[in-house]
Amino acid sequence: MNPLGPSFLWRMCCLLVLAVAISMAASLRESRPAEPPFNGWIDTVEVEGRALILQAVSGMHSTECLKADAAEAVEFETSVRVRVVLRDVCPRHERTLLEKWRDELWPPAYIGTGGIVSVPITLDRPLGRRKVFDEDGREIRVCPITGSRLKTMQQCLK
Repeated sequence: MNPLGPSFLWRMCCLLVLAVAISMAASLRESRPAEPPFNGWIDTVEVEGRALILQAVSGMHSTECLKADAAEAVEFETSVRVRVVLRDVCPRHERTLLEKWRDELWPPAYIGTGGIVSVPITLDRPLGRRKVFDEDGREIRVCPITGSRLKTMQQCLK
């Protein structure tokens, strides 16, 4: 029997139709729930009198998608403790079943800079000589506001 005869061509057509049907079924979209809010890591605090501007950083989210859900400052005699809760507000990409299977077999590696959100807070009294800490007790670098944002950050990095 000739391997390229009508029976062979019929089998190849059936396999092709089956492959197309599987790829169409795999292209169905999986809906993903919205991400819950999360604590932002506070890198620096810009200060002028009673006004604090917290620079909250997120590792995996882009700046245009980040919004501050909540910000709070608890004032003490010698310190201020601050906290920021962020939320990713961009709609999440719906993955196909093939993308889901691919991600399970070969998890993606993320190399990103993350996002930064400026969150203003007003204190009851000026910061003065008080130190600023995050909710974990880590001291945060305080930068006095001196004109433009670029000039403030340049002075803070000295």
